[in-house]
Amino acid sequence: MGAERWLRVAVSVPTEAVEVVSYFLVELGSVGIAEGEWQPDTPPPAWTLVQGFFSANQDSSVLLASLTKRLRSIATEYPGLVTCVPACATISSATWQDHWKTHFPPLPVGQRLLILPPWEVRPARSERAVIEINPSMAFGTGHHATTHTCLEALEALCNAYGPPARALDLGTGSGVLAIALAKLGVPSVWATDIDPVALEEARKNARVNGVETAIHISPASLNELPAPFQLVIANLFASTLIASYPALTQILTCSGHAILSGIQSDQATSVLEAFSAPDWTLVEHRSKDDWATLVLRRASD
Repeated sequence: MGAERWLRVAVSVPTEAVEVVSYFLVELGSVGIAEGEWQPDTPPPAWTLVQGFFSANQDSSVLLASLTKRLRSIATEYPGLVTCVPACATISSATWQDHWKTHFPPLPVGQRLLILPPWEVRPARSERAVIEINPSMAFGTGHHATTHTCLEALEALCNAYGPPARALDLGTGSGVLAIALAKLGVPSVWATDIDPVALEEARKNARVNGVETAIHISPASLNELPAPFQLVIANLFASTLIASYPALTQILTCSGHAILSGIQSDQATSVLEAFSAPDWTLVEHRSKDDWATLVLRRASD
């Protein structure tokens, strides 16, 4: 019996557009995403290869046309996408598996966390809390700059103030941030997403990591959640964060913290202008690979 065949759609895009292009590929039906990598101590490249993997039964011409149309739809925000030309090739499952694994090595984060894909052997002894995440259709393996800095920030807050009684992971994706909160001792974590595929992946990952009883995974909107929360994490687009300002201000306790990410470095000022005094105070501004993560504190009164 021969190896299963897949369609690989690949496109080189401006690095700042990687996240949104990856999302487009998932919307089109990709069962996994691979993004080009670079060394953490060097500046990110101007362009990054993004790959999606589809059933070989799909029409490659339709896939390419759909992706090209979506790239052009955001070309005003990312002008470099005008010249991007996606390509398609047929590959075997064995080829994909070998290629896939090279993009997701074990990842120590901060002082207390270790992200592992399921094919890696768990260390027999480790002082780090192990989070097993299967790279699949939902975003969040810890390897992207936004997820990485969110993990660092939430660990720092838990170290400084102790685990909050209740926390919210808004737009949970794979559930990696919610799982990290539970592993760091938060007894009640709410994780929401509007994508049913992401919700299912988050549920699976919570079970695998043995924290399903601590995490409430839900499609509920902000105004439907059982507020208040002492900590909110939102790794979303900057425009979504700005639009969510009133609701986030409402659901967070006084003196509570918010970790906001998914923000391109040149958009951080706009987000800070929305989340400004007297309601909010900037505690920390983390930067990695042209992305910003903002840690803010809600006013005490």
